[in-house]
Amino acid sequence: MPLLKKSFISSEQLNDADIAQIFDRAKSFKAEFTKKRRIDHLVKSEGISQKVIAMVFSEPSTRTRLSFQMASFRLGLRPVILDNLAASSISKGETFEDTLRNIAAMQPDALVVRYGVDHAADKMLTELPFPVINGGIGAMEHPTQALLDALTIEEFRGKVKGEKVLLVGDVLHSRVANSNLVLLSKMGAEIAYCAPEAFSPSDKKWKPVKHFTELNEAMKWATVVMGLRIQKERHSPHQGIGLSIAEYREKYRIGSDQLKHFIDDGILLHPGPVIRGIEFSDHVLSDPRCKVLEQVTNGVFLRAALLSLILGFEVSL
Repeated sequence: MPLLKKSFISSEQLNDADIAQIFDRAKSFKAEFTKKRRIDHLVKSEGISQKVIAMVFSEPSTRTRLSFQMASFRLGLRPVILDNLAASSISKGETFEDTLRNIAAMQPDALVVRYGVDHAADKMLTELPFPVINGGIGAMEHPTQALLDALTIEEFRGKVKGEKVLLVGDVLHSRVANSNLVLLSKMGAEIAYCAPEAFSPSDKKWKPVKHFTELNEAMKWATVVMGLRIQKERHSPHQGIGLSIAEYREKYRIGSDQLKHFIDDGILLHPGPVIRGIEFSDHVLSDPRCKVLEQVTNGVFLRAALLSLILGFEVSL
């Protein structure tokens, strides 16, 4: 696998064989855990209990942070976490880049990192002597989220190739949207989005992507619908969306009326957190087509698979 002992920063790095290997291992881990409530016995690598995964999250996270931590524990690794920067030396004036350099000097076996826009940190990560995993960097990419989304689509739709995946909401500021565009397109899915003009992507890679202005029409087209949170933390201070929250809900919230236009065996996804009443109604979250919690479950096994492959562990499956 090209990712063996290598950093994983972008979905662009993966070829078809890589994706298949990650998915096969993730599915095996999930099946074994379902039977035995453990997967550590599958890992045969010597000294695994001494392997340390450093996790640095300078932005809030529930699913990504805890699922990487959970995956590490399930494999038998030792995760150490810095996620409260107010309690770190950054509060004394240290830069985030220097914080990462100091953590790197402690020589972890791998680093999982999430942060906002920091070009000095971007460059520094390429210089580290151990693997770095992108846990969500700025609005750039969130490649492990794209992998678990694709895994969930494959699980519940039987395939990714040929699926019609609709992204709804703040596409412009979404690193999840960027990673999914790359990965799902590579896997043969067709991508489209439905968003207000202020949230429509401007990057050239989005130019050929289908754009819907009416949500009901978009729902008729899709086989997979992914809601996206409004990324207020990435908006400029004076940015508006040209709509009130009430108007946004009216045009872009997925509720029972929109589900009438959606196929019976389609699936609804969301990278989280779901802001109830803004992106999805309560009714949608209780619909059997909604697989948001299944995404969370798959995230643990997907990230366990990725860690085991990057660190080169021998696994008995």
